[in-house]
Amino acid sequence: MKKKIQIIVFISMFLISTSCVGITAGNNTLKNQSLAALSYYPELYDFGNMQKGEVNSTTFEIWNAGCCSLNYELYEDEEWIEVEPTSGSSTGEHDIITVSINTANLAFGLHESNITILSGAGNGNFTVIVNIVSNNLIDITVDEAWDLLNDTSNGIQIPIDVRTEDEWKTEHIDTPYPENPRHHNFLEWSDPNILQDFISTYDGQQIILYCGMGGRSTSAANMLVENEFNGVIYNMLGGINEWKNQGYPTEGYTTFQIMNFQGGIGSVSIDIKNNGSYTAKNISVDIRVVGGFFSGINLTSTCIDCETPLEPGATKTESTSKDGFIFGFGPIEITVSAWAKNADKITIKQKGFVIGLLILIR
Repeated sequence: MKKKIQIIVFISMFLISTSCVGITAGNNTLKNQSLAALSYYPELYDFGNMQKGEVNSTTFEIWNAGCCSLNYELYEDEEWIEVEPTSGSSTGEHDIITVSINTANLAFGLHESNITILSGAGNGNFTVIVNIVSNNLIDITVDEAWDLLNDTSNGIQIPIDVRTEDEWKTEHIDTPYPENPRHHNFLEWSDPNILQDFISTYDGQQIILYCGMGGRSTSAANMLVENEFNGVIYNMLGGINEWKNQGYPTEGYTTFQIMNFQGGIGSVSIDIKNNGSYTAKNISVDIRVVGGFFSGINLTSTCIDCETPLEPGATKTESTSKDGFIFGFGPIEITVSAWAKNADKITIKQKGFVIGLLILIR
C-alpha cells in the first residue's frame, strides 16, 4: 500500500513539473510556457512635442503574472528608437525596459511606432509617439487667432487659407483690415517654384494658416518649416469649421449682374446688382465709351475700390458723368466691367449712337 502511494505522488510531481517548466524544442525558449502570463505596463508613451535633434527616454515594465518562468524578446525597426534590454526572463519580478528616442533625422509632424514584445505566453506592443515641431511653428485655437487678428499692437498676422479655390470662394474667414485673409492652395506647393514664391512673398512675416478642419494647414506648416521658412507660423487648430462653431464671421464670393444700360445727355449709366448671398466689398467698375465718326469719342470712367459695399440683392448705379461729357456723332461701343474683392470680374458690351450730346442705347 505504501509503495502504491509513492508511485502516485511521483507521477503527480512529474506532471506538475512538466506543466510549469514546459518543453523546449531545439533552441526556442519562447514556446510551451503554458502557465506563464505576459504582463507589461504602460502600453504606450507619448513624448509630446519635441524639436528636431532632441533626445529623450522613458521606461516600461515587463513581468510574468503567471507560474514558473517567462522568456520574452523585443523588436523594433525604427532607427530613431533604441530599446535596452532586447530580451529577458521573469519568474514574477518586474523587469525595467528603457526606450530612448533621437529626433535628429525625423521629419516635422507626428510619428508613431510599435515595439513588438514576443513571448511563449502571449505577445504585445508598446507604442511610442512623438510630434516633431519647430520653435517658429505655433498651434493656436480659433479664439487665439481671433484675438491676434483684431489687435495690430502685437504685429500684423496674415491669415492664409490653404484650401482649394472653390472652397475659398464658397466661404472663408472674415477679419478686419489690414489683417484680411489671403488664399494659397497648399496642393499646388508640390511644385517647388510655387512653394518658393510663397516663401519669398511672406519672408520674415507672421502668418496664420487654416483649412477646413486643421489637417491641411498642419501639413502646410510642416512643409514650410522643412523648407526653412523665415518667419512665424501659426497653425489654427480646427480650421474654418471650428471658427464657425465659435460664432466668428465668414464671407464668401458673390456674383454681379450688369444691366439697365441708359443713355442721356452726355453720359451713360448702368446698374450693377449683387446676385450672391455675401456682401460685395471693394467694388470696382470700369465704363469705356469709344466710337463716333473718325473715332472722336474715347471716354473711360472708373471707380476702383469703391468705398460703399453692396449688400446681397442690392443694386448700384454708375455713370460716366463724373469723368466728363460724351459729345460727337456716330455709332459707339460701351464696354462695362465690374468686379470686387470677393467677386470675379464680368464684362458686357453694348452698342449705341451719339447725336451731339444725345446718347441712344440700342
